[in-house]
Amino acid sequence: MEAVHEEWGVWLAIAILLSITFLFSEQLASWLEKSAFIKVLDSLGKFGLLVAIIAFLREIPKWEERAVEEAKRRQFEYWKAIDTARTTERMRDGRLFSVALRIALEGLAKEKDLEGKPIKISTVAANGVNLEGIDLEGAYLHVCGFGMAELSRANFRKTILVDVRFDRARLFGADFREAQFEKEVRFMHALYDEEAEKQFPIGFDLQEAGAYKIAPRVSLQRAMLENASLWDAELVEANLQGANLENAILGGSNLQRTNLQNANLKRARARGIDLQGADLKDANLKEANIEGADLRGAKNITIEQIKAARNWKYAIYDDDFCKELGLLS
Repeated sequence: MEAVHEEWGVWLAIAILLSITFLFSEQLASWLEKSAFIKVLDSLGKFGLLVAIIAFLREIPKWEERAVEEAKRRQFEYWKAIDTARTTERMRDGRLFSVALRIALEGLAKEKDLEGKPIKISTVAANGVNLEGIDLEGAYLHVCGFGMAELSRANFRKTILVDVRFDRARLFGADFREAQFEKEVRFMHALYDEEAEKQFPIGFDLQEAGAYKIAPRVSLQRAMLENASLWDAELVEANLQGANLENAILGGSNLQRTNLQNANLKRARARGIDLQGADLKDANLKEANIEGADLRGAKNITIEQIKAARNWKYAIYDDDFCKELGLLS
């Protein structure tokens, strides 16, 4: 109860003070105008504002220093992740999936120097790394390796590339528009599709650079495709006569009516591959994994050839050939 009385007392005092101020506002304003004390306060206020502006201007260089130090710290963490990826144990075929490396490269690609230009990203070894969809737009890459890397749908727009290697990389849908190729930028035996072909700098010829176009009805005679990343590839009616596909990843690919005469598919990973109507005359299937492969209508296949492969019992054949293999009683 006492607290309520005290609160009402405070509000009453405020009301009285406001009423007095309103009633004597003209006299109060005139007195304040002539008061030396008020003039001193006004001068002090202006002086304080000037001091605050000077202090603000003095802090600007410190902010810049802190920004530079923060950038150095950030970049150091990115490089630590890249160094760690270098020593990470890879799969048997040399491939690696590293989220940390992807984040580090994308982070460095956004960093700028004091002039606002992209920093130089040098000596990065991303060979065999899965970097599908990575965004490196505007980056400055210097002496870097992306050999055998998975770079499908990667964004290299407006990048500066100096002595960068993309040998045997998978570049399906990769975007290199407005990129600058300086010194030696290599694409030897890299894989690209029709979408990627449209997204390279005007005048740059991927075939002349030694890359292989992966598309229906292409000619890849005697192509060097060992260890190639060809999963889910569309190679209907392609000519792969004499091609070297040893250890290639072909799972889920469509090779219907493809010419594979004398092709080397030794140890190829070909689970679920569609070989309907393909010509396999003298093709080497030794130790290739053909589990789930569809070989119906395949031409020039032999029992010895098929039994040299792994999991041949779990592939799909015509009924007559199944009987020859002893799969049907």
